[in-house]
Amino acid sequence: MGKKKRSKKGKFPWNLEDEKLFTITKTGNEIVCDAGWEKISFEKACEFFSPEEIREWYSLYWEGADISDLFAELGIDINQFDDKSLEKFIENYDWTPQEVNVVVAKAIYKNQRWVRVLIISTPEFEEYNFQNYEMEAIYLGIHLRNYLKLNIPVINDCKNAVRYLYGRYPNIGWQSRKCVKAAHDLKINQATKVFNEERWDLEWEEEYWDF
Repeated sequence: MGKKKRSKKGKFPWNLEDEKLFTITKTGNEIVCDAGWEKISFEKACEFFSPEEIREWYSLYWEGADISDLFAELGIDINQFDDKSLEKFIENYDWTPQEVNVVVAKAIYKNQRWVRVLIISTPEFEEYNFQNYEMEAIYLGIHLRNYLKLNIPVINDCKNAVRYLYGRYPNIGWQSRKCVKAAHDLKINQATKVFNEERWDLEWEEEYWDF
């Protein structure tokens, strides 16, 4: 009899079927994580970004948007301005938004509710980048797991984010949105621990899984 050929199909994450990304039944004893948006006040946003950074972002945002929408928000009739007076108004305008939309990574396990504020939200870029934000949520979940010294799953609802990190970290996987709802609904003011970038850089120690 001839030798049976060895299968060349590897167990790399990109060869795994979606349903095999996470095979552990949800029991309630896992860390759930998610990324999302939250609208916060300018004052609150200054806890995570400098006032100058926020104002610069806001100004650049309106450079690429329809300025008439800004005037509509302000309740000002843009038609009262000619080109010169409109340019002067924009030049002298205080680019301090009342509210700032931010992208947030969140992870929850029992009474531990961790949040990390990632960036100021720029909607036109987020469709392409949101997988990366979901990966940051998984990192936050892994950090929470290391902090608790537990060997429990970390689950997220973004298949591509899980697929990318599946081979690097043990015991992470995918579940549907309803399974991570607690993390999805978490607000910054409900968190037991909140990370800005400085705090995250001080605490995060990446642990690679040797496989």
